[in-house]
Amino acid sequence: MKKRVTNIDTLSALLDRLVTENIKRFFFDKDGLTEKVQHQDLVIAEIKSRLVELFLEVYDNGKYEYISENRTFTASNIVENIQDLITNDIHIGESDRARLNIAMLEEKRLRKSNEGRAQNKNNIDNDFYELTK
Repeated sequence: MKKRVTNIDTLSALLDRLVTENIKRFFFDKDGLTEKVQHQDLVIAEIKSRLVELFLEVYDNGKYEYISENRTFTASNIVENIQDLITNDIHIGESDRARLNIAMLEEKRLRKSNEGRAQNKNNIDNDFYELTK
């Protein structure tokens, strides 16, 4: 059994991504962007599938091994951490949208570059997929 790495494939990383992708879906739905909502549904379904795989792997192996992130603060209550994760993800989404509404030219350039970066990564994965056919 391989060790999972925080922020990549741990339970917390998958939960964080699931929350984030659902928030994005919410805003796409709110803005009437049907194609993006459908895409988010696919992304969300894949994350859920990976969560099921993780749970089955842990069940079959009887253990969960991961490399954690070093932080300066630790808390022991998983329910509170999950709630804080959801709240923080919502705040990130709200702040991101608010920032875009009042953004100056450099902020808009940053967002465009981030979106372009995401598209580049999607293209790389798609090109690699096509090569493996």
